Amino acid sequence: MADPTDEDDEPGARGSLTVRDRAVSRVAEYAAVHTDGVVRQSSGLGRMIGRDLPRVDSNVSGGRVRVKVAIATAWPRSVPAVSAAVRAGVAEQLQASTGLIVDRVDVVVDEVVRQSSADLPRVLQ
Repeated sequence: MADPTDEDDEPGARGSLTVRDRAVSRVAEYAAVHTDGVVRQSSGLGRMIGRDLPRVDSNVSGGRVRVKVAIATAWPRSVPAVSAAVRAGVAEQLQASTGLIVDRVDVVVDEVVRQSSADLPRVLQ
């Protein structure tokens, strides 16, 4: 019987894990859209050519990942604050979900959109 502390029981000895760029992009998109201040945005033409926001380009190589996240944020949010929150949230979610080392998360704010009155929080006075 094998010793439970045998090195053959290490996860790396049992097989390998490959995380594709598309999977990384989906995880990063999920993290971005669930960041406070980020809004989903699509225009008629953008919808037709698949350029909705948020949009993620990723590059996975050797257990490391770099991503570029294009977002839309709601006016009057602080663009630097939302960008920093996206950067941190995407990096954390990618590391936790994929186990990859996150080398870089670049955030590009492609649009700032005015929230409709239905989207704004209601304040009782």
